[in-house]
Parts: sequence; C-alpha cells; structure tokens
Amino acid sequence: MNTIRLRVWVNPTNGWNSANDVLSKALRAKAAGMHIMLDFHYSESWADPSKQYKPANWQGLNFINLNDSLKNRTLAVLNYFKSSGITPEWVQIGNETNDGMLWPDGKASINMKNFSQLIQTGYIAVKTIFRIAKVIVHISNGWDNNLFRWIFDGLKTNNRFECV
Repeated sequence: MNTIRLRVWVNPTNGWNSANDVLSKALRAKAAGMHIMLDFHYSESWADPSKQYKPANWQGLNFINLNDSLKNRTLAVLNYFKSSGITPEWVQIGNETNDGMLWPDGKASINMKNFSQLIQTGYIAVKTIFRIAKVIVHISNGWDNNLFRWIFDGLKTNNRFECV
C-alpha cells in the first residue's frame, strides 16, 4: 500500500475528520512515504448518494455565499496542509456526488448548473494552492454508465474547467 485517502469534514462534532485530525494522519502517512488523497465531504459527517447535508453554519446561505464558503473552506484547509509540508497528489471535491452536493442548492437533478459551479469553485481552489494536484469528481456505482454520462455531460455543459 502506498496511498491513503483521507476525508475532511466541516466542524465535525467530535473532531474526527476535522482539518487538525486529518493533518495528523497526513503527516504520519507522509513519514511512511505514502501518497495522499484528500476527500472533501463539505459536511459535518458522512456525505453519500442518499445524504449531502450542509454544515450547520452554511445553512440558510444564498448560493453565492454557499459557493464562497466552499471556496474559503477548500483554500483554508489546503493552505493549512501546505504550510505543514503536506502536498496531496489528489483532491476530491465532494464525496459520492451521484446527485450533486450541498443539498438542496447543489442537487444536480434540481440544478446541474449550481452543482457544476460548486465543482468548478473547488477545482479552482485546489489549483490555486496545488497546481499539479489532480482534482477528482467522485460518484459511486462505477458500473452505471448512464449515471457517469449524466453527471459528466452535465458538468461539461455547465462549466469550462480551465486550469488556473
């Protein structure tokens, strides 16, 4: 094994998967010579196809402020990792985003444009801090070509995904 995938939550209740907790794990992984992948859930707990809950302090934000919160959270965590000597090889924007993330604003089946904007914002934030990091859009059900086509065609239609 040469790679570790670490999930980052926003303000988790018990500190598990907070930026501090994940940094300590990343430092151990780096010391062991491992590659690092950071997985932003943008939630206070598990985000998956059946639940994409906003963090409590992001509830009630309009979409512009929600998008800014995603950007600021991503930049802050990545800057924190960079200042601690951690350079992830991969950064995942959202977790199991089969129908978007940060519901209801970023629910793809309701508003693919909003979901696409959130992905674009995360992508730009990653590339601002770690230009060579690979950015991942994560959906489950790898066998489901219709899901892949729907998500990735929707993202392509609604964004430019330019490198920064």
